[in-house]
Amino acid sequence: MLIQNILTCGWSCACIYSAIISFLLKDPIDENFNSIAQQEPEQYDFIIIGAGTAGCILANRLSKIKNWKILLLEAGDDEPKAVKVPAFGPLLQDSHLNWNYKTQPQKNACLQNNGCNWPRGKVMGGTSSINYMMYVRGNQEDYDTWERMGNPGWSYNNVLKYFRKSENNRDKKKLEKYPQCHKTGGYQLIDKLQYLDPNAKIVHKALEELGHQKTNINCETQLGSMIIQTTSFNGSRISANEAFIQPIKRKRRNLFIKKMVLVNKILIDPNTNKATGIEYFSIITGKNKTAKVKKEVILSAGTVNSPKLLMLSGIGPIDELKKHNIPIIKNLSVGHNLQDHVSFVGVTVNKSNNYSCKKKLQDLYHYWDTQRGPLAAMGLTSVTSFLQTKFATNNTAPDIQFMFGGDGKIFSYYDVFNVMVTLLTPASRGLIRLNNDEPLWGEPLIYPAYFESKEDIDRMLEAVRMALKLFNTTIFKENYFHLVKDTKPPCNKLLFNSDEYWLCQMRQYTSSTFHPVGTCKMGPREDSEAVVDARLRVYGIKGLRVIDASIMPLIPRGNTNSPTMMIAEKGSDMIKEDWLKKGT
Repeated sequence: MLIQNILTCGWSCACIYSAIISFLLKDPIDENFNSIAQQEPEQYDFIIIGAGTAGCILANRLSKIKNWKILLLEAGDDEPKAVKVPAFGPLLQDSHLNWNYKTQPQKNACLQNNGCNWPRGKVMGGTSSINYMMYVRGNQEDYDTWERMGNPGWSYNNVLKYFRKSENNRDKKKLEKYPQCHKTGGYQLIDKLQYLDPNAKIVHKALEELGHQKTNINCETQLGSMIIQTTSFNGSRISANEAFIQPIKRKRRNLFIKKMVLVNKILIDPNTNKATGIEYFSIITGKNKTAKVKKEVILSAGTVNSPKLLMLSGIGPIDELKKHNIPIIKNLSVGHNLQDHVSFVGVTVNKSNNYSCKKKLQDLYHYWDTQRGPLAAMGLTSVTSFLQTKFATNNTAPDIQFMFGGDGKIFSYYDVFNVMVTLLTPASRGLIRLNNDEPLWGEPLIYPAYFESKEDIDRMLEAVRMALKLFNTTIFKENYFHLVKDTKPPCNKLLFNSDEYWLCQMRQYTSSTFHPVGTCKMGPREDSEAVVDARLRVYGIKGLRVIDASIMPLIPRGNTNSPTMMIAEKGSDMIKEDWLKKGT
């Protein structure tokens, strides 16, 4: 098929390059895999909905108990070979591996496109297969605050062991210098990138010139700059599927995996309020089926789909369930407390790193032979910095992150790049609701409420002024890095570089950093917005837990994949504690 596609290109370089990438997006990594013979049981011990970061970890940890039968369900298919290439991150988010969600129109944000794109992974590995691979744990204060909010056992000192449990860190310098924070031996490989974009080196030096000193953001102090560590090894992405499922899927006969299935609802006995199984639709056969569960259903479908499934199953706000004629089983604030790290495109730097098609082909072939070169990295996204505005309330915790990214569909190649000023501590809270016309099959309605709080706007405006100081650094000037004056309407009608101008940019060219959390909030029973308790059990429903980023009561200061790993590791231990002490 690949040869045929190339031949139809008439040997056009650009067409050949595109054909190869299209092939890699369809070609599965595990093409020669023959599944072990398994007789499907009448009843499973645990059913896990969603094979993203949390679901893959849970399937691994729970299936280690040999007499437990585990069912893992995923709406997508196997990972294609394209996910292995670190530089393909933006490209993957434009593919069939994404749910392709979009926010609802808002009055204060995402105005240019009448909504912001919200990529979520629809593939084995979930969003860990299409994200930007940044390994960031957040700040100690984040988890101490979780505990202060009424969630015992979730302080930083409690959860650090779970961050370390997953980790197989291959950065020798980090291991030697920070043994209290990093370790080897876990399933998830963590590595430094094998290549650093030349412009990324300049950006990193400029950050240092401004006083953002080099630091290990996952150990010593989060305040400062870093060439990021990633969920990768030897120049290749290591998704949660690659890390936690691939090593065991041929060995554990008690783990059952069903791909290309959409769960319609969780089955709950109205007399006992106990989860008894699930109903799901097979995309392959076109038929609905049910699966029964003995112990627990575990919902790990993510911040968008976990609340959707709870509501479809009769667990959610009464008004929302009544609107869709869904029988009410439990009134809970499902879909509330939505938080995300918001950014925008507008602080643009004139520098290019775009090459000829021939050079891009050479890079692709070189990568496939060696896992080295520009495609083995993430362009400017390799650099990040955490800092404080004057509004920060804790001496050690940042409220702003600077990220950097080019304007291309592949990290390595871009005409200009952007300083992504990112708000880490949003005061605004959003909402997820069911689709009005088609609650089951339609996309959930996402209302992120970006910039609805004046506090968020004030922080962002100050952070923009801090970012603009980069253009005054010696190294930016020596390399002719200049701020691009945006001339696109409607912001071109405003005085360039005024607060009004930057506020316009924020509202028009808003961008999510794809870190949604909080819609199945963990909290004490007296918290009116809490959906699960500190052991991640859904209030009022027996045998049902939510274990994914949706349980976070407050968004961590940083990328959310690593905290989701921690939640899954801790959640799996809780499950084993609860059931093994019963002797079952």
